[in-house]
Amino acid sequence: MQISVVMPLRNVESTLAEALEALLAQKWSGDWEVVLVNNRSTDSTLAICEEYALRDERVRVVQAAERDGLAYARQTGFDATTSAMVLICDGDDVVVPGWLAAMAGALERGEVATGPCDVSVLNPQWLANSRGVYPPDRPLEWQGIFPIASGGNFGVRRDTFIRIGGFKDDFIGAEDHEFSLRLFVAKIPLIFEPNARLLYRMRGEPRTLWRQGLTYGRNRPKLRREVERSGLRPPGRLSGWRSWVRLLTTLPRLRSSSGRAQWCWVAGVRLGHLQGSIRDRTVFL
Repeated sequence: MQISVVMPLRNVESTLAEALEALLAQKWSGDWEVVLVNNRSTDSTLAICEEYALRDERVRVVQAAERDGLAYARQTGFDATTSAMVLICDGDDVVVPGWLAAMAGALERGEVATGPCDVSVLNPQWLANSRGVYPPDRPLEWQGIFPIASGGNFGVRRDTFIRIGGFKDDFIGAEDHEFSLRLFVAKIPLIFEPNARLLYRMRGEPRTLWRQGLTYGRNRPKLRREVERSGLRPPGRLSGWRSWVRLLTTLPRLRSSSGRAQWCWVAGVRLGHLQGSIRDRTVFL
């Protein structure tokens, strides 16, 4: 097997079929498989996985049953493969035609690859506008310090992933950021492949955005500390002050759907920063 596509899954029954149909329709001349990693789903996700495994010999199902966690599920999927190249996408997103071939080509040129995450197709405009701009021609960067290999649109050579150390469980919500930091410190270039485009599905309920923001924010202070320990110049400890001010100045926008989505996301992230600063005893607000 030349390529394994790992898809970590937890309670994605409403979107999984669409994600799998798009993935299994990919064309590539080499041998490839799809590894579906069920992470303790309580809905019909596992049944859908098993149905596809019966229908298509390229599909197999792996259980990540010891604990919850995206990094754990991704790592479990990787450990279940032997392919020289491993790609990762999620069960609530949709890869576009040509994604697999584009990722394969990128990994022939380099060791790690990512592609654009397009929020304009699967989400209403008000929601797509709530999280800023996802550039179509370059990777996102963390605080302008290092490029991010998006964990949901990601490809890596097997030996590189093992050498770097894989995903860490203790950076929940920032697993791909922390992994990308290690890549950057190791001077491994990140290939950005514009044709490896993925349609990204955003969470739309204010409460869900709030919870997701909390998760994303909690480990940012610890990530900042890792940046400093790596010998890089970290962002200022109070560099997020504008976001705190924005929470006050944008209160009138709570009357609109987009305003509520953006406010709940930013508020969750900032509170997560505060919680992480207290928990890990390293201030980054």
